[in-house]
Amino acid sequence: MTNNIWRIALVSILLFLAFSGCTTTTDETSVSNDDVLFQISTIDSLIAGSYDGVMPVCELKEQGDLGLGTFDRLDGEMIVMGGEVYQAKADGHIYQVNDTTTTPFAAVTFFEADDTITIGSGTDYSFLQSTIKEMVPGPNLMYALKIEGTFANISIRSVPAQSKPYRPLLDVVAEEEAVYHHESINGTMVGFLLPYYIENINVPGYHFHFIDANRTIGGHVLACNLTSGTVELDYTYDFTLSIPESSSFSDALPGDKDALKAIEQ
Repeated sequence: MTNNIWRIALVSILLFLAFSGCTTTTDETSVSNDDVLFQISTIDSLIAGSYDGVMPVCELKEQGDLGLGTFDRLDGEMIVMGGEVYQAKADGHIYQVNDTTTTPFAAVTFFEADDTITIGSGTDYSFLQSTIKEMVPGPNLMYALKIEGTFANISIRSVPAQSKPYRPLLDVVAEEEAVYHHESINGTMVGFLLPYYIENINVPGYHFHFIDANRTIGGHVLACNLTSGTVELDYTYDFTLSIPESSSFSDALPGDKDALKAIEQ
């Protein structure tokens, strides 16, 4: 009888420790996931013309609540903010996105600001970038950024959905990009500042998409001037890359740095 009592007690203790360990591990995972940049596919495959959607928006939202990307067939610019996914089509307007809509390329993270910078009047795109670089701990981390404010002016672009056979991204941008200029507008830029070693996987340096406060217009940011605003920075220490199971991805050729620079600017 005594031995049985001890056996029961030992089993109870082990079960308690096991469940305690699972609870602790789950909490730690939840915390660490906040500092992960998740990405589907690579910028090189997108540049090469791999535009077929491979991940539904519902799955992408499980990986982050802020970020950017594009949609199946390169149909516009993606803005992810506050857990919602917005589509800026070639007409410059914002559209709601169905959870079953797919993306060929996107990057997201669960955004929690680690630092905030106040922006003053007369801050153009170049000065904005240099101001942020002066504030961050160093060039080798990944930073998610959210910039809210009043813009004296902003230039944004988008591209229309493509048809097969797909042309390289540089050709699409050169021949079909639609550029829009807006003045005296309130809104938010979301994006990333990524290090040099991310080359061929994502865009080194800055990459921003814009959405106005009324959620009616948006696109890829080409230039801007801020009247006032704030920059929130989230330092990101881990990176997860999801590789598409598609022939268009596996057959994509290495990207061209000059092509990427031309596309982004």
